[in-house]
Amino acid sequence: MVFLKVSEAMKKFVSRALLGSLVLASATAANAAIDVTAATTEIADVKTGVLAIGVAVFGVAVAIKLYKWLRSAL
Repeated sequence: MVFLKVSEAMKKFVSRALLGSLVLASATAANAAIDVTAATTEIADVKTGVLAIGVAVFGVAVAIKLYKWLRSAL
């Protein structure tokens, strides 16, 4: 009787483990087919424009802070 319960539990465990490994293998295979070269190329191309905008925003923030600092000193 106890052996029968252990055997059923073992079958359930093995079947779940097998199912889990199959799901994991299929997910890995599905992710391997994604081509990201176009996205990385686009990000690299836009990098200079984003950098220019970032420098401009930072420059405006520094100018405002400098103006407030000079105004409080006078």
